[in-house]
Amino acid sequence: MFIVAILVTPNVNAQEPKNFGYKLMPEKLVEGTEGILQVYGLQKNIPISANIDDLIVTSSDQKIVQILELYTNIETSITSVKLQANDSGTADIAIAAPGFISEEFSITVYEIKQGEQQLLVKTIPETFTINGPTKGYFSVELADIDSNPTLAKQDTEISITASNSEIVTLFQNNIIINEGEYFAIGEFQVNKVGEVTIYAENSNTDSGSSKITVIGASDEDSEIEDEFTIQLYVLPEKISNFATSSTFAIVQLQGPDGSPIKATDTIPVSLKIDHAESIFNDKRTNEISTADSLVIPPGSTTGYAKLSVKAGVEETYSVSISAEDYHVSDPVEFQTVLTPDVNEPLSKFETIPLLASGSEQLIGVLYPADSNGVSLINLQTLESEINSSDIDALAISDDRMEAGSGAKLIYGKVGQTIVDRLIVSVIGEETETIFPIVYGPEKNELELVSESLIPKVMVGTDFPMTVYLTDEDGASWYFPDTSNVVMGPNEFVKTTVQTISEGQSIILLNSQSIKEGKATLDFEANEYTTTIDFDTGVSKPAKIELAYPDHLLSGMKNTLSLQILDSEDNPIFANKDIEFRLAANDNTIELPQTVTIKKGTYNSFFEIIPQKTIETEISILASDFPLSKFNLNTVETNPSLTISTVNSIAAGEPFDLVLDAKVLDVPLSNVEVNWDIQGAQIQEISKITNDDGKIKLSLIANDVGLITIRATTSEFDQITASKEIKITIPGEPAQGVVENEGNFVEDNMVLILIPGAVIGSSILLRKRGLLEPLSDRFPIVESLFNRFDSIFERLEISEKFETIKEKIPVIKNR
Repeated sequence: MFIVAILVTPNVNAQEPKNFGYKLMPEKLVEGTEGILQVYGLQKNIPISANIDDLIVTSSDQKIVQILELYTNIETSITSVKLQANDSGTADIAIAAPGFISEEFSITVYEIKQGEQQLLVKTIPETFTINGPTKGYFSVELADIDSNPTLAKQDTEISITASNSEIVTLFQNNIIINEGEYFAIGEFQVNKVGEVTIYAENSNTDSGSSKITVIGASDEDSEIEDEFTIQLYVLPEKISNFATSSTFAIVQLQGPDGSPIKATDTIPVSLKIDHAESIFNDKRTNEISTADSLVIPPGSTTGYAKLSVKAGVEETYSVSISAEDYHVSDPVEFQTVLTPDVNEPLSKFETIPLLASGSEQLIGVLYPADSNGVSLINLQTLESEINSSDIDALAISDDRMEAGSGAKLIYGKVGQTIVDRLIVSVIGEETETIFPIVYGPEKNELELVSESLIPKVMVGTDFPMTVYLTDEDGASWYFPDTSNVVMGPNEFVKTTVQTISEGQSIILLNSQSIKEGKATLDFEANEYTTTIDFDTGVSKPAKIELAYPDHLLSGMKNTLSLQILDSEDNPIFANKDIEFRLAANDNTIELPQTVTIKKGTYNSFFEIIPQKTIETEISILASDFPLSKFNLNTVETNPSLTISTVNSIAAGEPFDLVLDAKVLDVPLSNVEVNWDIQGAQIQEISKITNDDGKIKLSLIANDVGLITIRATTSEFDQITASKEIKITIPGEPAQGVVENEGNFVEDNMVLILIPGAVIGSSILLRKRGLLEPLSDRFPIVESLFNRFDSIFERLEISEKFETIKEKIPVIKNR
């Protein structure tokens, strides 16, 4: 008979720190409100019911998040940290405690969403061309931080300013949003090329602004006026010296492409006339009389001066101009020529570049002429007629030349758009055909635009819609024809049919928002149509957010936070009491039937008590909200403690026991255990569980009596495990190892091989594959059992032990 005792000694490690678990409630804090940060201990990512002593919580920015107080729930051991969200922004929160790994994380505080927070400014149109319309509208709207309209609590005066008053003129410097209203509108006028910003300011709200851009004749033109050119024309260039004759010096402001440009200010132009061939000590200055300067008035493209030469003078003259801040064209010559008498002169017509702007303007010079094109003096009324191929594109105002007259300036009204081919016919003694050059947009290039003058429209209110045309550069332009502006039928917005006249650039439609939602609106004005997407309504609660710990504690009260968010996931305040109904998919959880978020708040705290360690689905319902579902996981936080050892032991004999600590089969390390041992002497003892959640004790039985063992952990509300071991008299066999569970789990078993069982144990260990780990650790074991194998083969008794293997103590090595 062999007696073998094999002891497997568990690892004993130093105590390692625990991890923190934490949860912010509500998850999205709003400035000026309080929140709760729940902090608890984690063991293997499972909450533990152990108090966190000397917890320290700090904020990196008390102006954003302030720590108010800490209090611990004795039942759950959860520490609640009350927070004050003072201002919007982000602050880092640090938590630390003895025996825990410190943590640092960020908390974001959101801005308040409701109330008068900012001013929204909108300008329509936003883009102008200097040759086009000058009129526009602006609106100022009261809005919250999310740009949702909000009604004025009292009459609110708004200051309106422009960053450059030379570019844009405001017709009012102050507007008032009346109590109970949410917007006001005003007008402006553009004056010159450049960019300008319109500002709206009030001491109690954030200011707002909108930009206006005024471009040149096209987006390819320079936007700087001093790069425009003043072009000189002298018409006619040849005049008769038969009598005192005249010609005209005409100046026109032009863009780089030669297009006429409307002057935004009075432009003085200096005029100088010299003889083409100068003579030393020249005395001929009295031959010609003219003004020394001329002007291009605001809103016009041209200016002119009449040049008169004495009769009988035959000479060539050079005309030059200069203007401050502008480029000017090269000098132009004209001549006085000796001509014979002509009884029936021809009618000549010379034009300058024209601007399609719907306005009357100088278009050229009409004069009687001989066959060589020399301007004459009428001896009689000259019957002539100037016809336009398209009177909508160009209509001549006055084409008569009275007797005794010479060259005559001709004016006409140019349409708002250009045509493919414009022909001017001068009918007189002979018919002359002219093709004037006209700059401007084509009719089919114009686009109809419609949009609300108010940035955000509130349901059930009156508001102005705008309708206008834009050219190919996106700049405001004139309506070429009188039109009825009609909006197609829809269920969201109503508006009246209004007429916009030819030459108008923008119209306001009196409209009313009927229904909340998104709509597609169709507009029509003669051949022009447009479709826009329109959204009425304000941001409102749209989502439900439930903040809860990752693991709920079974049998205990757990605090949750119900919060409402808008469609952009931002916290939002309720504008009325909102009642939410709660339901669980099983009856193992106690929860309130309803939770109410009060008007003016954005969340509500409530408590639930789960009874079982299962996953529960919570459904939350409320009017005007979609159904929301949340899966809550409940865990048993108290550990089970298990003592594994023998049931009896001979007096004076040594023996081992192992204590196991687990939660949901997860070993709990670093758990402190207090021991009460009677009837045995302690050889080796530990009070802290190792990484595997185990503690091993080595003991020696006393001579007589009963051994009682009691293990207690105060970290988990006095959880205990106990064991009684009988002390036998010498020679009486001891009973096998038994697990005594009083809330405790097993691990490394103590293997005790008693006399007479060695051979059977060898067979069992071989069959169960348990010998190899022992052999690796204790080489003598392998040698011993190899000898047993050879004996078994000779005696052929291996299989016989199968019938008695249940009688041999089964000892596991874990």
